[in-house]
Amino acid sequence: MKDLTFDQLRKANIKRLPQFKNKHMQPAHSEPDGSDWSPAQWLQAVVGELGEYANLRKKFERGDIDEKEFDREAADELADVQTYLDILAFRLNINLGEAVRDKFNRVSDRIECNVKL
Repeated sequence: MKDLTFDQLRKANIKRLPQFKNKHMQPAHSEPDGSDWSPAQWLQAVVGELGEYANLRKKFERGDIDEKEFDREAADELADVQTYLDILAFRLNINLGEAVRDKFNRVSDRIECNVKL
């Protein structure tokens, strides 16, 4: 299986946004590009999913769930984080792949590391 790219995720998010439904199976957005939510609301979605991951981590570390369940659910929560982060970046007109590459390479330069994207 080929790895997912930032561009593939962005295209799929843009295509799915107008079709997305809430838990009551009603349209989740009144605008097809998600512009009915402010950047702050998209940020809340990102942070909410990070919170769900943090809660899951807490449960794992105190022994409430086993490693297999943690691994499965953690992957789901972090996938939600990435999806919402991409939509937030889309709403801010940021090419996330390009931004990550540029920032990664600038940090590599700053710390005198030859690892670059």
